[in-house]
Amino acid sequence: MAKLKDGLYCIQCDVKMKLSIVPEYEYLEGYPLRNVDAYLCPKCDNVFFTEEQAKQMKMKTKKILERSFAFERKITISGKSLVVGIPSELASHLHIKQGQKVKIIPAEDGFLVKT
Repeated sequence: MAKLKDGLYCIQCDVKMKLSIVPEYEYLEGYPLRNVDAYLCPKCDNVFFTEEQAKQMKMKTKKILERSFAFERKITISGKSLVVGIPSELASHLHIKQGQKVKIIPAEDGFLVKT
């Protein structure tokens, strides 16, 4: 990919690439992103992403991963308190150990648990 004063050129075709929208692209395999900004060669369909475009894809993928790493748990009772069990996979991922203190923060659509 050559970057000149007048734009980006395809290294294979030496044709000026056009800013386009790719309908679907997997920045991380198995996690498709929709309508991704990219530069596209009109001759060979070679796709190129700028550093900024790659950062945007990384952030979008991170949000998808955060939403997909979710667990549903039933509220139980212990004494006078309501209790939510933390799955071992999540505890391991967040490095939470028995006896460790966490902070529970009310949020708009539920609550956050911070270590």
